[in-house]
Amino acid sequence: MSSDSGNAIGKTDLTAILRDAFAPWVQELNLSVEEIVNDGITVRMPTDTRLSRIGGIVAGQAMTALADTTMVLALASHFGGFRPVATVDLAVSFMRAIKSSDVLCEARVRRAGRSLAFVCAELRAAADPQIAAVANGTFAVPETGAPKP
Repeated sequence: MSSDSGNAIGKTDLTAILRDAFAPWVQELNLSVEEIVNDGITVRMPTDTRLSRIGGIVAGQAMTALADTTMVLALASHFGGFRPVATVDLAVSFMRAIKSSDVLCEARVRRAGRSLAFVCAELRAAADPQIAAVANGTFAVPETGAPKP
């Protein structure tokens, strides 16, 4: 795997995972990996009228998809490569509207055990440091290695 910033996995790798491992409708969100740090990643969702409600407010459904996708990518970064995790639980709390703006989602892996991983995310408008929504996700982590007899 390439390393764009000294991590075991880089932006090029995460972009390839985003392209190859997610459904076409997720790809249509035009997400891009902005930053990778040791304990998490930041992904950008560009503004798009198709993702907006009346008044240009970014739809909660689009923000939820962004959060879930970013958390899966944060796990890929954590594991050093893609693993087909499954969302077990996802809770999103919306605190303020994002209007006619790109959305940034920063996700951090809190704990990754043998069978479950816990990830949190904060979403904000690209030009506003105030948090607009928070998400907490629990993911089933498949076993790696040879199958058990």
